[in-house]
Amino acid sequence: MHRRTFTALSLSLFCAAVLPLAHASDAYPNKPIKVLIGYPPGGGTDVAGRAMAQRIQDQLKSTVYVENRPGAGGGLATVTAARAAPDGYTLVVGGIGTQIANRTLFPDLGVDPMKDLDPVANFSSTPLAVVVAADSPFKTVADLIKAGKTEKGLMYGSGGAGSATHLSVVLFGEMAGTKLTHVPYKGSSPANVDLVSGRLDFMIDILSSVKPLIDGGRLRMIAVTAKSRLPQYPNVPALAETPGLTGYESLNWTGLFAPKGTDPKVIKLVSDALNNPPDYAAFKAKVDASGATYTPMPSDKFTSFLKEEYNRWNPIAERELKK
Repeated sequence: MHRRTFTALSLSLFCAAVLPLAHASDAYPNKPIKVLIGYPPGGGTDVAGRAMAQRIQDQLKSTVYVENRPGAGGGLATVTAARAAPDGYTLVVGGIGTQIANRTLFPDLGVDPMKDLDPVANFSSTPLAVVVAADSPFKTVADLIKAGKTEKGLMYGSGGAGSATHLSVVLFGEMAGTKLTHVPYKGSSPANVDLVSGRLDFMIDILSSVKPLIDGGRLRMIAVTAKSRLPQYPNVPALAETPGLTGYESLNWTGLFAPKGTDPKVIKLVSDALNNPPDYAAFKAKVDASGATYTPMPSDKFTSFLKEEYNRWNPIAERELKK
């Protein structure tokens, strides 16, 4: 009798301890959520990441804070997230560079973002802008190409090796047949400082990142990387309009990822917070005003999209690695 009583009591205590764990996802979130961004504050990825964090906080009624962790082309934040507990309380912002190119360009990181992270949702996309300093002698893309075919060539900056701001120029250089020297930075913001001062010849940067500098007259936009001209900049040509660059297109997208194995219910909660705003029109207008375009995509569609993007950009990253 004593043994039966002890066994029953032990079982009841075990159940009492386990049941709260079984319903952990139902209670999500019950503590602050951390969103990692692999670039310094101020760049296009940071702007989109902070918008996502704010949206999740507003919709899930929980504290969400951003932690910038630049390094290795955004890879440091990716590694941190991949090694975190898959409980939904560590998320990471990603794009072409961090999720696709880094596995090729930074194999020593020991993380494959395509396998070690779960896609949560895409948030926004934006064309990139071909920009030069306000007092630059380069007035058109044709001017850049002409200078790029000289012995000296051109020097350009990017937000990091493997980033969209890097691979977009690689594609441009391959199609135009120019000689280009790459200077990678830990984010677009410090690169833009050197571009404004004339230490770099040009950049292809995320439009939402350089828009304040363009509007403030410190940078001049000479082309965009969309298929055609943007309605808000009808006098700025698309790169594809330049002879030799027909068909050129590059759009930077920004999405959210979780450590592999995160509860699908948690992923859906976060995805819904980003994809199903009750004030859709007003929220879209707010995101669009930043220079990006609100392009929500739930986890399943985002996963398929990532495969397509990998097939497009990874070969370019591999060719760049072999140089």
